[in-house]
Amino acid sequence: MVSLTISLPLSVAVIFAAIGAGWLYHDAKNRGMDTADMWAVGFFVGFFIVPILGGLAVLFYYLRKREPQYPQPGNAPGW
Repeated sequence: MVSLTISLPLSVAVIFAAIGAGWLYHDAKNRGMDTADMWAVGFFVGFFIVPILGGLAVLFYYLRKREPQYPQPGNAPGW
């Protein structure tokens, strides 16, 4: 059996988790999702449940679940 160990100092892990949660919150708010705060908290907590893998799982699930952002008709370039 192969074992994989990922070791980060706690301070680095907290920084990565905070940056990821901040980006996720900002992106969800820009897309008008009412659950932006829950996604950010879920990412931050998931980052420490199973170190890094939990956060990545929440991030990938969010990226698949979010609505695509299409250009608005008023923002399209004119001819």
